[in-house]
Amino acid sequence: MSDSVLYDLPGEFVSSMAESSGYCDAQAVLPKDDHYIAFCTCGRWHTTTPTRDEGLTLARAHTAETDAG
Repeated sequence: MSDSVLYDLPGEFVSSMAESSGYCDAQAVLPKDDHYIAFCTCGRWHTTTPTRDEGLTLARAHTAETDAG
C-alpha cells in the first residue's frame, strides 16, 4: 500500500526535485529517529511532526495554500 513514489525511489525522487528548487513541485515526509521531517521543494516550508499522517496533512495544506496564492 504505497501512496508515494518515495517508497519506491526515494533517492532519485528527492534528487530530481531538489533540482527544481523554488517551486512547489513536491513535498516529502521522511522518518527521522522518533519523528518525521516534512518539507517542500520550494525551500520555503519544512517542519517536523510526530506522525507520518500529520506530516502528510500539513504537506497537503501547504500545497493548497500555494495553489490558492
